Amino acid sequence: MDPRVVLSLLLLVLAVVGVFIRIPFVSDYAFWVAIAAYVILDWRTKWPGTLSLVLLGLAVVGVFIEIPFVSQYAFWVAVAAYIIRDWGPIWAGMLSLLLLGLAVVGVFIEIPFVSQYAFWVAIAAYIIRILTKIPKEPTIRISTSVS
Repeated sequence: MDPRVVLSLLLLVLAVVGVFIRIPFVSDYAFWVAIAAYVILDWRTKWPGTLSLVLLGLAVVGVFIEIPFVSQYAFWVAVAAYIIRDWGPIWAGMLSLLLLGLAVVGVFIEIPFVSQYAFWVAIAAYIIRILTKIPKEPTIRISTSVS
């Protein structure tokens, strides 16, 4: 299994468990641990993935620190990052991005239902992304060794 998927799932499980059971650091920042799991899951080594991750990072940082142009249009920078990253299954990706964006904004601005359950909205976004990564065709392995 891909190590980033394992790390991502481990972080997600820690975040969920940290909501119910006190885990140092994790329980205090469960929302952000879930966001980290989401970002790690989508990490790519090819240029579109790297560009997407850089844009998404700028969008998030631009919410907290004034970055010319980026801070003013952080949401649209994040949408651009996601479109670059997810050009194939775009509708599932856009739904996932919308949920994640609502969760992040809901932490800072009161959005009915979303603000109260921002952590769970972020988890829903993560699950949508994970489900789009499940292969539709089973992998067939062929052995070249002779018994």
